[in-house]
Amino acid sequence: MDLETVSPKAEANKRGRSRTKRRLIVSGAAKVFLADGFGGATMDAVALAAGVSKMTVYRYFRSKEELFAGVIGDQCDRIVDDEVSASMAELPPKAALELFGRRMIEIVFAPETLKLHRIVIAEAHRFPDLGKLFYESGPQANVELLARYFRAHRRAPGLRVGDPRRSAEEFMSILRGYEHMRALLGYEEGLTPEMITACVDRAMKHVLA
Repeated sequence: MDLETVSPKAEANKRGRSRTKRRLIVSGAAKVFLADGFGGATMDAVALAAGVSKMTVYRYFRSKEELFAGVIGDQCDRIVDDEVSASMAELPPKAALELFGRRMIEIVFAPETLKLHRIVIAEAHRFPDLGKLFYESGPQANVELLARYFRAHRRAPGLRVGDPRRSAEEFMSILRGYEHMRALLGYEEGLTPEMITACVDRAMKHVLA
């Protein structure tokens, strides 16, 4: 059998198995962090939750901090995956921002995301790098993506953007609003469809003429 013909397929299968194993580890880690907090989580517990060996966990993530960043990064990827990002690039500003805003609210206000956010707030004083990891792996990544959209479409009719990055940060801040603080504090459980629409509309008004 021609090895050159088999090799690409074998390599693709290997990459697929690697992605699957990484997803298992990240999923297991999320469960452990949510149950035990960052300080109480261990790589042994993550390995057990993921159904893999501790050596396998370390093969993908060199430290608990890197693993936590992986969990937050996974949340970020769910807000704007490749399909959504490609769709945004082809859409006019109003439709693109509504798509982005609704997807972001769906993830940011999810119970799991709120719990992870509370963990960061509660343990940042003991683990100073935790807040930086959370911001860079989550909010900053989405700010940069939205800023890239603004740069690429800054001449689009109806889009009112000066500094793309600042406009992206302001859009995200307005989108979350005080509803996010109330959700973090457990004062308000979830958002109604009407509240979601109001959040997205007020954020869009900030950048649309």
